Amino acid sequence: MQKLIVVAFAALCLIGTSSLVLAEEAMKGEMGNMKDEMKAENDAMKGDMKASKEEMKGKTKEQEKTKGKTKDQGKAKGKTKDQKKTKGKSKEHKEKTKTHKDTAKAAPAAPTPMSAPAPAAAP
Repeated sequence: MQKLIVVAFAALCLIGTSSLVLAEEAMKGEMGNMKDEMKAENDAMKGDMKASKEEMKGKTKEQEKTKGKTKDQGKAKGKTKDQKKTKGKSKEHKEKTKTHKDTAKAAPAAPTPMSAPAPAAAP
């Protein structure tokens, strides 16, 4: 009886290990298939991205061509009167701030004397 149990146990051990090896081989095959599918999807996505980039380049080229053909073709290029006025104002502002900075550096203000602390109230 003991011999029969030992033989059955040995058979189970051999069958168990062989089934594990077979399962591992099957998993490797499945993993290989999954990797191939992922690569194919990535390649398809890259192709789509390249196509969309090319399409966008085409659109921007069309916009550049049509951009020059606007209502303002007859007007001369240059700054408008308003832009010239604001430029003059900004120059004046810069000069004023520069003079203020120069005067502050040249003659620092005299320190004001601190007043004595207020006397504490008696309780």
